[in-house]
Amino acid sequence: MSTKFILPLFLSLFSVCTLHAQKLGGAMPDAVIRQLISSDYRTAFDGVEDYMALSEDQRTSVVKDALVQALKNENERIRSIMLTRGDAMPVYEDHTSAEMSLFLVEEVYKLRDPATIPVLLPWCGPGDAMVDFGRQAFEPVLRFVEAPLPGITRYQIGSCLYTLRMMVDYWGLDTFSTLERQRMKQVSTRYIVGSEFFLMDDAIRLSASIRESALLQMANILVNDNAEMAKREILDRRWLEQLQETASQALAGTLKERQYVPYEEPRKRRY
Repeated sequence: MSTKFILPLFLSLFSVCTLHAQKLGGAMPDAVIRQLISSDYRTAFDGVEDYMALSEDQRTSVVKDALVQALKNENERIRSIMLTRGDAMPVYEDHTSAEMSLFLVEEVYKLRDPATIPVLLPWCGPGDAMVDFGRQAFEPVLRFVEAPLPGITRYQIGSCLYTLRMMVDYWGLDTFSTLERQRMKQVSTRYIVGSEFFLMDDAIRLSASIRESALLQMANILVNDNAEMAKREILDRRWLEQLQETASQALAGTLKERQYVPYEEPRKRRY
């Protein structure tokens, strides 16, 4: 191989190795804080990566506060996009940024701090992590779907409906007060009567968990009404059949749901 190619290759490898060595050295906590609280989400995500490399004793309360602030900023950034441009606009420019957002959420969950529940609500995901907080998470999750803020997406609402259902199935319906059950019924009715496919499906599942047979009968009639489904723009045959199957199984009491897996037990990362 000629020196014409060897020298550029050597310089390239040297540059990569130097950067790797710098990364192994890790960033100092003060630098991580500055990154995390940055208004630029890409800079904040670099801070998440550096935060993950910190030792436990370096993760002071101030550093952890900065981590939570990073998620607050990200929540508001996404909500602002939804308000101004709608959910057709991608919130991330690349796959790496989208993945780092999930690492940010995961690291905030790992703090196991009930004070972080409000900032984690838009990221309920499949529900396990929120249920880990215990009954203190129920009221915030319920309020989130009762009165969603402007800019909150249908996915975020659906995830919290899913989480409510998981809470009911795990703790048992009898552990909820009459008022709590009534509020869950009202939420289910709201998203069955006035919603699209995604939220309607989750609301039917919640209705099954809270054993509202009259509501399930109504839902079953609605999903088999072609004119009603057309008004909701549920025209894709596969979606419609899935919705009809959910309603049918819920009414028959044969709807199988994934159960909550306690934090102490092995479970797959699902979000």
